[in-house]
Amino acid sequence: MAVRVNKTILLIYCFTAIGTAVWLGAIFWAPYLRSHSSPWQGLIYAIFSPFCHQIPSRSFHFLDQPLAVCARCLGIYSGFFIGVSLYPFLRGFRRVALPQTKIFILVSLPIVTDTLGNFARLWETPNEVRFVTGLLWGTILPFYFITGLADLALSRRKEPLPNT
Repeated sequence: MAVRVNKTILLIYCFTAIGTAVWLGAIFWAPYLRSHSSPWQGLIYAIFSPFCHQIPSRSFHFLDQPLAVCARCLGIYSGFFIGVSLYPFLRGFRRVALPQTKIFILVSLPIVTDTLGNFARLWETPNEVRFVTGLLWGTILPFYFITGLADLALSRRKEPLPNT
């Protein structure tokens, strides 16, 4: 059972790490393609549009072009990448247990407060602050995402019947 848990978590971890690196790279690839007048740039921006408003004034720029996501989303995705990188050192691949809910709530407070304040028009947060709140929140997410997927995969897998 322990070997199966290790392999399942490791496999999910590897797919998550590769997917996160590709996703983060595509955020910067979009403005690169746009700066070179590539016909593919529209596709990359379109892929990200369901996940982010892509308002240029709320985005960092690369090669004088807005990134494919806003500063807050870039922070979340960058934080997710950092969290995935830290996962093996802080969590390992031996156990399937979600971190405490209070940790999630505590780390979520800055991004929730900032987002609600912006929606209520109480303040307008600079992009650097949006990025940092996203980065903080994104860093914790892989510890729930990877563990949750591993738990789901392990609970759906049926044990073979022993030969009798």
